[in-house]
Order: sequence, then C-alpha cells, then structure tokens
Amino acid sequence: MKHCEYMDGDWFKAMKVEVEATNKTVVARKMQVNRSTLSAVMNGIGEYGKGNASTNGIELQFRRAFEQLECPHTYKIIGIAVCRENALCAAPTQNPRQMMHWQACQSCLHKPAPISQVIAPKVKRPAMRQVASETLQQAGIIDKVTLPLPVVGGPQINEQTAQEAA
Repeated sequence: MKHCEYMDGDWFKAMKVEVEATNKTVVARKMQVNRSTLSAVMNGIGEYGKGNASTNGIELQFRRAFEQLECPHTYKIIGIAVCRENALCAAPTQNPRQMMHWQACQSCLHKPAPISQVIAPKVKRPAMRQVASETLQQAGIIDKVTLPLPVVGGPQINEQTAQEAA
C-alpha cells in the first residue's frame, strides 16, 4: 500500500476505521461509489496514487454518508446533510421556532461550507456583454398574448365560435 498525502486526513482515517469494521463493499455502497474506486483510494493506486485524481469527491461522499454530529441547538445527533440543509437554507421568516434554529446555525462552529465551495472554489468570470438589439424578458412573463379571463358565474363560451356565429 502506497502512502499518499490525502491518507493523513481525518476523513481518510475515519473511512479506514469504517472499512475495518465492515468491509469495502458495504462502505462503498453507503457512500454510493464503486468498490473499485474506494479500493484505489484506500490502497493509493492508480490516478489517486499518482496524484492526478482529486479525492475531494470521495471525501464529500464519505462525510455525507458517515459523519454525524450533535446539534448544539437541538442537542440531537444529526447527519452532516441535515446540518447543511438547516444552516444553508434561506431564513425561514414564517416560523419563529425554525428562525431561532436557523439563527443558531449561522454562528455555529459546525456550520458547513456550501457544497459549491467544497467541490470547487468560486472562479470570477467576466461579465457577459448585453447586445443592444436584445431585450431582457422579465421573470414571470410566459407569453405575449394574454387571454381574457371568463366571467365568474357567466356562461363559458369559446370566443372563436361566438365570433363565427355573429
């Protein structure tokens, strides 16, 4: 087994413990990765051993599947996915109890980074040019022709047949 830099991480040591407790097939199934990929990471072979492949995705899958923590607000054991959902959602202004939980999550030591920052850091992209001839369509506009609404309680007739009859 070749020793790679990622093998010193806490997530790798925890993954090793899980594999020793069960086996690679069970751990791979829980992580939703191929057993051969997990084996290559565990043994430091292939592209992982050469340093050409990133283990960020494997780490994220392991943490999603196996990490549990105690929520300081509710004192319950929850998964990192639940923690991420509570901490990174929009502020629930309609429910005071959920709002207190959300506010506690914002200053929590366990607050996870958004997935986009874990997988790949944000890259500044140049702003798109707006062509003068193009007009931006407002959100919510579906079509350019709005049909009249029927009168409530009135007879429901087709306008084309009414015009043709006249």
